[in-house]
Amino acid sequence: MRDLPVPARLEAFLATLLLIIGLMSPFAAQAMDFIDKGDELYQRGYYEDALAWWKEAAQAGSANAAYRLGVAHNDGLASDTQIIVQRDFAEAAKWYSMAAELGDERAQFDLGSLYDNGQGVPKSPELAAKWYLAGAERGQMACQYNIATMYETGVGVEQDLVAAYMWYYLAAQQDFIEFGGPALEGLASQMDPQQVREAILMAKNFAFKEPVR
Repeated sequence: MRDLPVPARLEAFLATLLLIIGLMSPFAAQAMDFIDKGDELYQRGYYEDALAWWKEAAQAGSANAAYRLGVAHNDGLASDTQIIVQRDFAEAAKWYSMAAELGDERAQFDLGSLYDNGQGVPKSPELAAKWYLAGAERGQMACQYNIATMYETGVGVEQDLVAAYMWYYLAAQQDFIEFGGPALEGLASQMDPQQVREAILMAKNFAFKEPVR
């Protein structure tokens, strides 16, 4: 771009930015509308309409909508007069997988649980660990606790007491102290002081990923 006076450069930049927003906004606004509308319909008791909105939104790339569908199939959904969604773990896994791949830490925990228990999917400690770790990296404290237990015992992952302590510590820092605190005490008895210091330092320096909705 040729050298323009500052106001002209700013005007050119804003014009380009507005063009990009203009191209993106129909999709972004549509996705947000789907999220808000689906949740609103559900809260008002229009369950079938909410499900329809969420399905369309999920297909448009909404992690929240896919997660909501996963919950509906995981738990089942009924009104006062009829069953709207039968409980179906396999269908729940389908929607949780979509949301988890998009970065929704709630779906990552629930999908990990399905693999952990073999509900709707083949039982797989390795895949459970994969999704617990993904959720833990986004700050989901139950994921942090679960992946810590797996690192401590070597189930689904290679045993790593330092990593286990780090995740227990991070879970405890998020008011998960009821479980994380006793776990830390028990694990510390198996470690030397240098390992504990290393784990705490890793926890304090850990850079979390942003959850996606």
